Amino acid sequence: MTEEQFRTQLQDRGYAEPRIKEFEPNLDGDMHAHDFSVFGLVTRGRLTLAFEGSSATYAAGECCELAAGTVHCEQTGADGATFLLATR
Repeated sequence: MTEEQFRTQLQDRGYAEPRIKEFEPNLDGDMHAHDFSVFGLVTRGRLTLAFEGSSATYAAGECCELAAGTVHCEQTGADGATFLLATR
């Protein structure tokens, strides 16, 4: 997905203007949840979202969406990752 397509989807889904989030190399974050939903586009690197019992990895050009209250953690490889992140 291109950034333009991502921004169109944000409007369609009622998300706020996105911000850039940098994830450090070799990140293995703590499990946590947010009180808001997240929709994001990986713009550089690979980002893994680990859940209780499963995980999903996203590469540049791929999007993911997390509902509020979803318990997860972020993980990256040696190159880290950049994520265009919007909330609602």
